[in-house]
Amino acid sequence: MDYPKTVLHLHLDGAMPARLFAKWSREDGMIPEEMSDGAWISAHQLKESMSLAEALANFDILLALLNREERLSECTEELLEDLYQEGVRVAEIRFSPQSHHPLSMEAAVQAVIAGQKKAVSRHPDLCAGILLCMMHGTDNEAENRNTVLLAGKYLKEGVVGIDLAGNETGNPLSDYESCFILAKENGIPFTIHAGESGPASNVQYAIDLGAKRIGHGVKSISDENVVKNLVSHGVTLEVCPTSNIYASSFPSLKEHPVRKLYDAGVKLNLNTDDPFLMNLTLEQEYQNMREVFQFTEKELILTNLYGAEASFCKGSEKVAEQLRSILANMK
Repeated sequence: MDYPKTVLHLHLDGAMPARLFAKWSREDGMIPEEMSDGAWISAHQLKESMSLAEALANFDILLALLNREERLSECTEELLEDLYQEGVRVAEIRFSPQSHHPLSMEAAVQAVIAGQKKAVSRHPDLCAGILLCMMHGTDNEAENRNTVLLAGKYLKEGVVGIDLAGNETGNPLSDYESCFILAKENGIPFTIHAGESGPASNVQYAIDLGAKRIGHGVKSISDENVVKNLVSHGVTLEVCPTSNIYASSFPSLKEHPVRKLYDAGVKLNLNTDDPFLMNLTLEQEYQNMREVFQFTEKELILTNLYGAEASFCKGSEKVAEQLRSILANMK
């Protein structure tokens, strides 16, 4: 069934179109002459047998390729074009401005905005926004604060909000409370990675902080009160089931709590997180939900409606109206 899709949780580096990964890797002399583009791409996509060090090395390569303004811009434009062709009409792409050396943070933001504007000018019915990611860490407080300030500066220029990403294990969310307070003071919407590798208490902390959206949030299933609070506060979880398996949040897809959370009344939006690295499409993730968890087409449409309603993008309400109309006409 054809209906507009909503994607809220997508990392620019991990979603790099494979053709650009191969093209830029060749330009930078990374690919052995005897190796095909396809073999190079496959070698740098995640495998279940990979160690954590190998997986992280693949992220490092992606960031190393995105070290120029023109590449950041092209990657954003091409990724949005691919999403549009997949039927996505609300798309939020997130990236960390502090991670693209030697570019300044502001130059990186301007480059991504340039790519976003090109894609939207070509497809006026695409609601596309950029989330700037603060990063977990002990020595980047200044960069995180600057991320918030840059989000405020470019809030009406393509940036739609901020996020906190990175390894939440061993990094208390309370360490970043001042940055979220700064965001609130400047009217900047925010989402937070919480309850992916960290405990349900991180999800509760995000709720208490005022987050209306949470990246992942799936470990909330271990605490009935947190699940109830997600429902009562109307928080939308940006759920990425396949990604959670690669991150070892759960042993297998069958053991993922996406169905339990949905049945408990939690608003969910389905996402691919880092689709290049996982060789994953949005339709494949939907098919996983159909086959493993018996999600109906109506339920999948509802997850897109929840995403459109929770989106920070201007114009997303029109997509929400389209989805409500489709649901109203379904038997």
